[in-house]
Amino acid sequence: MNRTKEDDVTGPNDGAGIARHGHAEEDLRLLSVALAADALDALGRRAQVLDRRVAPIDRGFALVGWARAVQVVATRIMPEAPYAGEMAAIAALGPGDVPVYQVEPGVDAALFGELFSLAAAAQGAVGAVVDGPVRDVRQLRELGYPVFSAGISPLDTKGRAEVIAHDVPIVCAGVSVRSGDLVVGDDDGVVIVPADLVEPVLAEVVAKVRGEHGAKQDILDGMAVHDVWDKWGVF
Repeated sequence: MNRTKEDDVTGPNDGAGIARHGHAEEDLRLLSVALAADALDALGRRAQVLDRRVAPIDRGFALVGWARAVQVVATRIMPEAPYAGEMAAIAALGPGDVPVYQVEPGVDAALFGELFSLAAAAQGAVGAVVDGPVRDVRQLRELGYPVFSAGISPLDTKGRAEVIAHDVPIVCAGVSVRSGDLVVGDDDGVVIVPADLVEPVLAEVVAKVRGEHGAKQDILDGMAVHDVWDKWGVF
């Protein structure tokens, strides 16, 4: 069942802010995939990283934002109203959001491209994660809009795939995702932080970043690797 507009979770109206639910933006900006994955490991959630097939379409792309789950299935029916589900999912996005697409196996059409990226960005969304193909890759790279996908295809979705729901629980590349979970993506991949673990993950990350900074300086100063570990307990 799709969420109503009144149920939508939105962030600041500046179109770029990701702070939400009392989490400081400066703490959220510390996140990397590796740091978040390590924090989740420490909390006993060791299977939150999407399958490696989902990767950034350009080197250096990174995002931190709030999941809006989208469900996609294959179809052979030519729709009377094409792209209805796709447009509804994009229209539901708000500042700081990241649409996350569960794509039925076998779909070979592109679920995301230049125009959807422009529309999503105009509403403050900060990227997209698609367990399926995307297209307009050159344009997406020129836009600098961080898209993570499981492949590339020039094919249109009309008569090949359709969005049947958004803001429903999904499984994207092997990981359960609900709207409101935190999504972190960079060159290392994509990790999903469940909404109820964002605060403890951030606490773990802040502490580890402090330790890593100290460890890095000690390594640069010539300290032996075992001594660095004994002092800081991080690697």
